[in-house]
Amino acid sequence: MVDIEKLRSFYYVIREGSLLKAASVLDKNHTTLSKHLTELEETYNVKLFVRKRKRLELTDKGNELFKLAQSTIPNLENGATDILVSKPQGNTLRIITTTGLIGVWLIRKVKTLMLEFPDLHVAIMTTNADIDFDTSKADVGILPKQLAKGLSQKKLRTVRFSLFANPEYLGKYGTPKTLDDLQHHRLISFYSDYEGNIGNVDWHLKKELPERTLRKSHLSINSGFLAIEAGRQGLGIITIMEEFEYIEESELVKIQLEESGPNFDIYYVTRADSVPTYLQKRLQEILFSDQ
Repeated sequence: MVDIEKLRSFYYVIREGSLLKAASVLDKNHTTLSKHLTELEETYNVKLFVRKRKRLELTDKGNELFKLAQSTIPNLENGATDILVSKPQGNTLRIITTTGLIGVWLIRKVKTLMLEFPDLHVAIMTTNADIDFDTSKADVGILPKQLAKGLSQKKLRTVRFSLFANPEYLGKYGTPKTLDDLQHHRLISFYSDYEGNIGNVDWHLKKELPERTLRKSHLSINSGFLAIEAGRQGLGIITIMEEFEYIEESELVKIQLEESGPNFDIYYVTRADSVPTYLQKRLQEILFSDQ
């Protein structure tokens, strides 16, 4: 009889594309998953996949098994959850995150959760202030790393910030090559007061300058969407995360400086001593999935 746990490990490793990603979704050690795959192949004397550089390629037998697992494992997990978990009426999941464009990515992930649970009410709270997740009413945080103890924090993704501007603006003012060149440009910032929350996005105002010294901001807007529109209107140079889905549609041009912008790590944050609900577990799986 096939060990269901080993089959489940096989399914998630292939679905996620790597041992590390599957381990994060399943909250298991990747060496345990590797052992499961090896034992599955050795028990039945069959090759299920081959490693090619950084990816796994299924054999014919492996492909057949994955298709079977794909139609079995999710149904088994969801069905067992429906039977074993008592779902309270008016389910609510409270998520806190920063006011910024990471929220667009978050909404797309939350959509998957809400389609699975039509009766679910999701409350997404955003803020520009320093966030104390431990004292908040949120169940889950999608945040920069928190300094408070007693939290479970798993890295979700890294976002990179760069400068962008309207081609007409650059034609008028020229294209900066270094941070020093920015003193001759009209800069758009996120925060009106120095300094904003953890992982301040206004790096272009202060990078490589003495402490408490800033480049002048001609316009401050605490909205990523409005900052993009200000850039489109030629009001100045904005700083925005490169991964934002609508950058290409904005027709803004990335400014290639000799100095690179910052990278910010985003974490999935929960209270370490709390027992995650079935909704939190499913949200975590969705957030860590590339699908």
